[in-house]
Amino acid sequence: MKNTKKLIEIAEGIAEVTKQVMHGSIDWQLGDFEQDGDDYNEIHNYVMRKAINKLYKNNTVGDR
Repeated sequence: MKNTKKLIEIAEGIAEVTKQVMHGSIDWQLGDFEQDGDDYNEIHNYVMRKAINKLYKNNTVGDR
């Protein structure tokens, strides 16, 4: 694929924007979730990983 470098740059940009949107969405969703100080980051990271994993699995189902 001769445009691989450009496609990688596009994917990196999309990943960064998506990460920002996901971060804000998770903050909003966790607003009413009970949490104590340092636990928030752990909970946030857990939700982020689960969401990314779900997206990955949904995207690769047809690739198997």
